[in-house]
Amino acid sequence: MFREGFFKAVTLIIIMIVMVGAKCNKDVVATPSAIVVPSLGYETIQKAINAASPGEVIRVTARTYYENPVVNKSVSIIGENPATTIVDGGRKGHVINIVSSNVVVTGFTIQNGTGGPYPYSGISMYMCNFVVINNNLLKENYYGLQLSNSNNSEIFDNVIMNNSYAGIFVHGSSSSNVFSENVIENNNVFGLWGSNSPSNIFYHNNFINNTSQWQAFPPMILDNGVEGNYWSDYIGSDADLDGIGNSPFAGDHGPLMGMFTNFTVQYGAQTYFLSVICNSTVSNFEFDKVTGKISFDALGPNGTIGFCRITSPTTLIRSDYRVSVDDGAPPYIRNWTASTYIYGYFLYLHTSIPQKVTVVLDLPKNEAPPLLVYSLAATMLIAIALTIIILVKKERKGKTK
Repeated sequence: MFREGFFKAVTLIIIMIVMVGAKCNKDVVATPSAIVVPSLGYETIQKAINAASPGEVIRVTARTYYENPVVNKSVSIIGENPATTIVDGGRKGHVINIVSSNVVVTGFTIQNGTGGPYPYSGISMYMCNFVVINNNLLKENYYGLQLSNSNNSEIFDNVIMNNSYAGIFVHGSSSSNVFSENVIENNNVFGLWGSNSPSNIFYHNNFINNTSQWQAFPPMILDNGVEGNYWSDYIGSDADLDGIGNSPFAGDHGPLMGMFTNFTVQYGAQTYFLSVICNSTVSNFEFDKVTGKISFDALGPNGTIGFCRITSPTTLIRSDYRVSVDDGAPPYIRNWTASTYIYGYFLYLHTSIPQKVTVVLDLPKNEAPPLLVYSLAATMLIAIALTIIILVKKERKGKTK
């Protein structure tokens, strides 16, 4: 009777250990199968699209692909690296032509979408919904990105530059598309051009040195109700020192005083997003999870006043964080909390070389790593096994007496 109850208890403990281990490893999921380009039978992106089933992933290795793929089914097309995975349209039309909903395109340089009797695009979206375009470089096309009769899509974290007419062209009653965290730079006529598509939202984008930053009839939404975009020709002031201009820029009611950059911080099992608005050029972002330090380089014109505003979830940065610039305290710093975010704003003097900005965090307690969980589980199982052996031996000795 005792042994039966004991074994039930042991079984229950083992099940609990397995469940704990599974919970700690809940972010480890099976990776779906993918078509790899190039590989046997899939020498081009178009061949992979033709063969793919809806919902399938197409992984494209780094090289230059001279083609004009038409995406006519719901697939995810993922480039190995946007700097080295290039789709060149050869000036023969749209480089990537999306005519299906639920498509993802990420990780490419997309260039030379022009030529022929019509104005072409790096990426064209026509009559499609719920498309994701992110982490691409769209350059040297007629339009960098064109949306026509397309809705409910997300376009974020792209660089759209050096296109011969417009960086982004939205028309044909396209609506409910959200554009954020894009750099729209040095486009020859418009950074953003819109027609008959007022219900699209643009915020936290950087519009830099476009011949005309934007034109749309009727106007589109150029802020999220609180913050808008950075415009390189905005000359407004920031009297309350919060990184937001005090006067509108055209239709943007919350123009940013510096360029917007978003960084990803991985800590424990959580992913956090930390954003920076800064009038310096920001580079070399690093996060040291052991010391709790975030650092980056800031460079601006020598002798001018620099500023940064850092925004983080309160679950990552607490109110007692510390900021230094080149190991010294900034001459001005303030922080405030709104909802679940903490904002830190500080000033410094630019020098002739990049300055190291360091933020020391009071990090939340980290979860036990999965390896530690399984080590503890293994130790417990060994202890249980030894206990069973000892009890069985004692029981056998008692029967032989």
